[in-house]
Amino acid sequence: MYKLSVFVVAFFPALFFAQDNQVALTLRGDYESSQLSGFELNDFFQSYNEYYGVNMQQPFDTVAVKGLSHAGWGMGMRFLSGDNAGFATGIFLTYGSKSLRNEAIFANDLLTRTDFRVKDYNCQVDIGFHLKRFLLIQGHISARIRESVFDLGYVYQDGSFSRGNEYDILGVYKGSTITLDVGASAGLKLGPVFIPVGISFPTNMIPDDGLSTLLDYDITRIRWNDLPRNYQVWADDPVNFDPFEDAVRTQSFRSVRINIGLEIWLGKKSSEE
Repeated sequence: MYKLSVFVVAFFPALFFAQDNQVALTLRGDYESSQLSGFELNDFFQSYNEYYGVNMQQPFDTVAVKGLSHAGWGMGMRFLSGDNAGFATGIFLTYGSKSLRNEAIFANDLLTRTDFRVKDYNCQVDIGFHLKRFLLIQGHISARIRESVFDLGYVYQDGSFSRGNEYDILGVYKGSTITLDVGASAGLKLGPVFIPVGISFPTNMIPDDGLSTLLDYDITRIRWNDLPRNYQVWADDPVNFDPFEDAVRTQSFRSVRINIGLEIWLGKKSSEE
């Protein structure tokens, strides 16, 4: 990340003074089709359903493969050099979020509810070329942080929602997934409007070795629970519960992403000024 910062600081300003450059501030909106690379959260739902079995009127559903797809927005800068063909690069920041609610009902009408919320922060650098300032083809690298919060609680007959101490499994589980993604994109520029389509793949350049899990801390932040992948082991054999094998790991929330965006460019060629 340090080398990337040096590149941005040292190289981009040189582009400002080249002939026939276009330097533009961009406002961006996009939609991200996000396909999970792991399904450990579904392991929790399925093992919970299996554990309580006939005692449930309605089991939990599982999260769809693309259940965390969402819209996003952000801003950045774009740089073009030359008229017929030339260098194209840019940097932008985006933010997006998604919430999923899931419910299961026991035979006594007690309702178990989960609220799963993710917030995605993305910083992406594009480098490539353009043809006639109309077609842009670029590779990219992006630093990405996905913050996940998983609320697990009971809804009682009076409508109150409890994530308290009635049962140890209840709580607010949190974790962060940090990845360095690589990919490519192509886009069309129509006047001040740019429409890019890209694909990104998570890498193992920032590994956590599977050691980071969704955690629920008690009020003292001394004791915590790992959200279990294997609910039966967690409930019946806690001594042998291995968080590295039996808990939901944050690395399972990595995703392959396809983005389609819409950018408004606020800027013009230096030769036109």
